Amino acid sequence: LGVFKFNYFSQQPVKKPSLSSHLQPLLSLILLFFLVSFVNITHAGPPRPACPPLLSGQPFIVFWGIKDSSCSNRLDFRSFGIEPEGRVAVFYEDTLGNYPYFVDKDNPVNGGLPQHTKLDLHIQKTQGDVETALPAPRYLGLGVVRWQEWAPQWSRRAGKQGLYQNATKKLLRRFFPDWTKQELERWSKASAQSVMTETLREVQRSRPKALWGMCPYPSCSNGSPAQTALSNYTGECPEEERSLNDQLLWLWRRSNAIYPLLTLEKIQVQYRNCLWSTTVAALFLSNQIREALRVASLGGSSDDLPVFPLVRSVYASTNTFLSLSDLVTTIGESAALGTVQICVYVCISQVLMCIIMIIKTSMTQECEELNLFTSSVLGPYVSNVTAASRLCSASLCQNRGRCVRLEQDKPTYLHLPSNSQDAADRVRSSSYKVTFFTHISLIHVFIQFSSSRLKWQTKRMMANITLI
Repeated sequence: LGVFKFNYFSQQPVKKPSLSSHLQPLLSLILLFFLVSFVNITHAGPPRPACPPLLSGQPFIVFWGIKDSSCSNRLDFRSFGIEPEGRVAVFYEDTLGNYPYFVDKDNPVNGGLPQHTKLDLHIQKTQGDVETALPAPRYLGLGVVRWQEWAPQWSRRAGKQGLYQNATKKLLRRFFPDWTKQELERWSKASAQSVMTETLREVQRSRPKALWGMCPYPSCSNGSPAQTALSNYTGECPEEERSLNDQLLWLWRRSNAIYPLLTLEKIQVQYRNCLWSTTVAALFLSNQIREALRVASLGGSSDDLPVFPLVRSVYASTNTFLSLSDLVTTIGESAALGTVQICVYVCISQVLMCIIMIIKTSMTQECEELNLFTSSVLGPYVSNVTAASRLCSASLCQNRGRCVRLEQDKPTYLHLPSNSQDAADRVRSSSYKVTFFTHISLIHVFIQFSSSRLKWQTKRMMANITLI
């Protein structure tokens, strides 16, 4: 059985006494009885302070980010603890500034390489793009710069990184034919760093209340077929990857938040219809989250940076929504390890496909499938984890922090047993606004409806996870 510790917030708002504050001990004890029947919880000394919640009084919240206003018979998302859209802004390669990238080797966009970027024009366009997307100057929410075409480090070999390295070498050797590979890489890093840091500087200046960061960083590279095929696979990030993440200190210091990208796509393809895939997925994602939490402490501030993992909402290979077990290994694992938020989204190509589908086919089926997935899988799970995290924070942290799994390798989650969920719902809907639902760390889920027709699927949980 797992053990949770508490992580205090660095700043605490002062609340006036109220009727709810007198009821807090009794209600906390009632709900704690249910949670203790599921996991064994003890106190532990507080680690480094965590950043205060983004929204006061909302410990574990789901933000609905789907543009589904055209759907009839929309669900009441608030019944699952899901808030309306408007707190998450994701900017892609073609929606923020003059980001340089290649469509393919013969088709560069904005010069293709960071070395070709005219920073003054890029910053000017970045300002306009942010003001158009976020018209409120005091926008309070997440600002995600989702740039993944190239990485500032040549050792990162994902995607089309080789194309950018070759193009950079060809460009620089025209002017510096005697430079070594190390000198070429150093100059390339400097150009990439300049584009990234100046972009973050501008968006932070334009919308200072938002939490800005780059995605997909940090990287872990712990899910290759050679790694996951090992009988003793642990999911740990290779030391080389950890070292590369340490070298991105300039990025962590410029960021307001960490946005790692969690994806189960490769794991699903490798272990389709195999029970081992659940174990591999849990180890794979858990260690990615831990690495993000580690680098969050490197920024140099008194508080750790908040960590908001991004999770794709569908499998591109099978065109299905995430299953219940997927939600546990993403949302549940993030909650147990102490991250601040989960953002579930789709990539820009899927959004464009969604627009095409709206034109070519009836939207009725899309809306029905989305409602079915939300009401049957996502909503009930989020409601359960929300209640459990609130209860744990009230009982262990006195509403001044969040619960964090003490033994990170243990498969222990902030879940309420089925019979306690009704009790938690009754307390939540009662006339008393109990204070133990306040001042706890946030986990937000940003769902963005995907492209073509999506099917939802449910899977029974492993034996050590309570069914909800």
